[in-house]
Formats: sequence, structure tokens, C-alpha cells
Amino acid sequence: MKALARYALILLAAILAAASLVPLIPTEWWAVRLLDFPRLPFAGGLLAVGLALFPFLRGAPGSTLPALALVTLALAVNAWILWPYRPTGGMRVEECPVERRLSVLIANVQLGNRNAAPLVEAVGREEPDLFLAMETDTWWDEALKPVLAAMPHALQRITGSYYGIHFFSRLPLVNGGIRHLAGQDTPAVVTGVTLRSGEVIDFVGLHPKPPQPWQSARGRDAQLYAAAAVLRDRVEPGVLAGDLNATPWEIAVERMARLSGLIDPRRGYGYVATWNAHSSWIRWPLDHVFHEGGFATLDVERLDAFGSDHVPLLVRLCRQTGERGRMTPQRDADDVAAANAVLAAAGATERLQPR
Repeated sequence: MKALARYALILLAAILAAASLVPLIPTEWWAVRLLDFPRLPFAGGLLAVGLALFPFLRGAPGSTLPALALVTLALAVNAWILWPYRPTGGMRVEECPVERRLSVLIANVQLGNRNAAPLVEAVGREEPDLFLAMETDTWWDEALKPVLAAMPHALQRITGSYYGIHFFSRLPLVNGGIRHLAGQDTPAVVTGVTLRSGEVIDFVGLHPKPPQPWQSARGRDAQLYAAAAVLRDRVEPGVLAGDLNATPWEIAVERMARLSGLIDPRRGYGYVATWNAHSSWIRWPLDHVFHEGGFATLDVERLDAFGSDHVPLLVRLCRQTGERGRMTPQRDADDVAAANAVLAAAGATERLQPR
């Protein structure tokens, strides 16, 4: 019986280790990329399996020791990837003049969810400067009308699919519009926003399609790189937000951030999972508010669930001045080449230029 338990633990260790290590392969195959999502559950499972294997080490070291070594390796990889997403208070600031504050609330409402009241109440209570709602339809268009009273500057596109999008702003917009990045049929918000200080910043809001497990992640990645191209082409500091159907440590997201100089506020605030609101253990961060250099983080908050499978994410930022306001994006020719190859393969017209 003990031998059977040992073999079962070794098999489980091998499965969890493979699931943790395979995503390190730079591939667009979605079945591989999908394994990047549950790294925290994988780490917890590996730790539990490793502890369960220890009692077998003395009686059967020949099979137990290699299994423990594999568990240690996979656990170390997961810990290394997740380490930046711990609550250290890294990039936050405590004080910020009102005219330099910017708060961004995003929520995937889940198409078919008809419980709008808690979300509308949250918008009224939190008073964000910008509010991005995704998976909206004609029903949500009507349900979100009360938001317009306090946030009269708006952009929206109803698609009749999972990719309807509504954007509301308390602040004036500059040259705002809806675009289809990378030739995809999912609308994105691209606009300037005038802060209370009079400075204009850029905002990009998007919701790329998640591929099916047997498909390529190329379409999703192309939209991320196209958004990076939009921000690279502009002089003003920018904010990118949305349900990216990606975790912040994925290869494509990290490349997008390097290309556009984007910073993830979660670094210093913790894991902050936003999906799945209906599960207590299958949860990971899919909704994001990134900012370019020149902003500092005041707060990152996950709001209460409202019937959607996503919970709203509220990020409060402070526009910095002087030396702290300078942007320092990383420019890497290899990243540009890799992103442009994905954009070309996806049939997109956007391209990034090396700098």
C-alpha cells in the first residue's frame, strides 16, 4: 500500500513539474501558454507533494530522491516567477496632489450577467476617473447609463459578442476613438485623457480574445504588441488597461511591457487575482492596469464580486514630475523583431521600430 502511495505521489510530482516547466518554452501554442496561468496552485501542489514524499526518502531513496529533486526544481521556477508579485510596497507613494491623481476601474461584466446594480453602485462609491467595462451588450449599455451623470465623456462599441466595450471618463478626452488593433475583430479604446493638472496622457483599453486550447495565441499576442506600438508612437505617458486574457508573467505580456516601458502595479502589491470570482482556489490575475514610467502607484484594490466571473480592479496612480516623471522604457531589438514577426503572421498592419 505504501509503495502504491509513493508511486502515485511520484506521478503527481512529475505531472505538476512538467506543467510548471513546459510554459518556459517560447511557443504560441495555447495549450502551453495556458499552463502559465495556474502557477500559484501549481506551487502549492508541488509543496504539498514534496512534503508527502519526504517520509519515503529513507525506505526508497532510489525513486524518491529524483522525484524530490524534480519537485524542488519546479517549485523554484514557480517561486522565481511569482516572487515579484508579493506585497512589498515597492513602487507606491503615500501622498499625491489631487490634480495629479488618476484612478482607473476596470470590470469584465461577463456577457449574460444581469446584475449591474452592485457595479454601478461601486462606480458611484469609488468615483474613479476612468471606468472600462468589457463584454458589454445592449442590456449593459442601458444599465450603465447612470454612470454618464458623473462620467460624461464616453466611448463604446456594442458588438453582439463577448467583445463589446464601454469606456467612461470623468476627465475630458482628446482625439478619442475605437480601434481594431492588429486587424482583430475586438474593439479597443485609444484616447488621450486630460488630467486635472492640464497634462494629457494616453489611455489604451483592450480585451483580446482568448484562443481555444487547440489554437495559437498569436491573435491575442498581436493585439498586445499592437497596443505597445500605439504607446511607443506617442510622446505622452500612457496607461494600458483591460482583461488581457493573460497573466503578467507570460512571455507576451512581459515583452509588451518592455517594448512600451509599461510597469505592473501588482509588483509591490501582491498577486491580486481577478478571475475566477466563482472559485476559491482557481484564481489568477487576468485583468490589468499597466502604466508607463512617470506614474507611481497609490493603491491597488480588488472590489467586491457582482455576479461576473471577474471581480473589478481599481488602481489609483499619481503622475510624477521632474526626475521621477521621466520614462525609461527598455528598447531591445530582439523584442522588436519577435513582436513584428507575430504582427506580420497575424496579418496586422502595425509595426514597431527599433530605437
